[in-house]
Amino acid sequence: MVFHFMADFLMRAERNLIFSLALLAALLPQATAGAQDLPHSSVTSTSATLRWTAPGDDWNEGRASQYDMRFSTTPISGTDSLSWWTSSKTIVCVGLPRPGEPGTTDSFIVSGLVPGRTYYFVLRTSDEIPNWSFFSNVAVVTTSSLPDTSLPGDDSPPAPVAGLSVTPVPQGILLSWSPSPDPDLAGYVVYRGTSEGELDPLTAQLLLTSSYTDTETSPGTTYFYAVTAVDESGNESAVAQAAQVTTPDAAPAVTRLLAPFPSPCVKQTTLVFEIAEQTAAYSLKIFDIYGRLVKSLGQGPALAGQYASLWDLTGDGGERVAPGVYFSVLSTEHASSYKKILVLK
Repeated sequence: MVFHFMADFLMRAERNLIFSLALLAALLPQATAGAQDLPHSSVTSTSATLRWTAPGDDWNEGRASQYDMRFSTTPISGTDSLSWWTSSKTIVCVGLPRPGEPGTTDSFIVSGLVPGRTYYFVLRTSDEIPNWSFFSNVAVVTTSSLPDTSLPGDDSPPAPVAGLSVTPVPQGILLSWSPSPDPDLAGYVVYRGTSEGELDPLTAQLLLTSSYTDTETSPGTTYFYAVTAVDESGNESAVAQAAQVTTPDAAPAVTRLLAPFPSPCVKQTTLVFEIAEQTAAYSLKIFDIYGRLVKSLGQGPALAGQYASLWDLTGDGGERVAPGVYFSVLSTEHASSYKKILVLK
């Protein structure tokens, strides 16, 4: 089955208006054509080719300036397109073509999709200002769950993913696993559930690295995770045993560093810290007595909760620090805290 969508765009300008009108998009019903109608469009187990009619900058005259296409495995609820468009689960397509001459056909191949998954695509366009159009119709694409018969000879799935570990971190739950040895590996799929027997896909695209951070978790909840490997023919490995983790309980009362353990220390020390409220920017750093940065142990957005970070007594360059007094400093948008660390020979 081949899927595509058409988005016709209109532009109008009136001199008596004190502001520029946005480029308008006429939302058309979703259309599906047979392979004979769209010989260059296709949907495989891991990719989809989308086609649409190029708009004009001013009605059907002049070329528009740029496209913005986004997709998600979450359908649009009712008419609330903006919330769907800006959601953290909605993925922005990179490398879109420049709009062609009005009336010509433009296309784009989206790769790295997960086999057997339904995706929802929406397109916008703009002029050079840029004035952005309304949202196009929604194109619904379902990738094949079977091996891609256009690729020769491979119907053997990769081996199950091994070495999965899950750890609470300030950003959510960090997953890491052993890289797959499959020579034609296309990527990985992460599954999550609140019971081991009911796991649902969590990632909309194939992951290219052997780690992933789940940033959408709830406090005090037990989650089960599994990871599968997918090869270039769309074959997916079996699900290995799920890994279990419980997120931190309700938010601590204050943001603070607890006393490092051990201190004094010889080989390493553990820094336990609490974050009272979700923050867009936290940092945990080690400084020497002269205020010079020794090592950054973590930074970025953080959820409320209690966390631990191990310092192996090395600097950012990997060298072991000299014996002496150091300070661990926790900072967020709203608070900061520090503790002294004594390092021995």
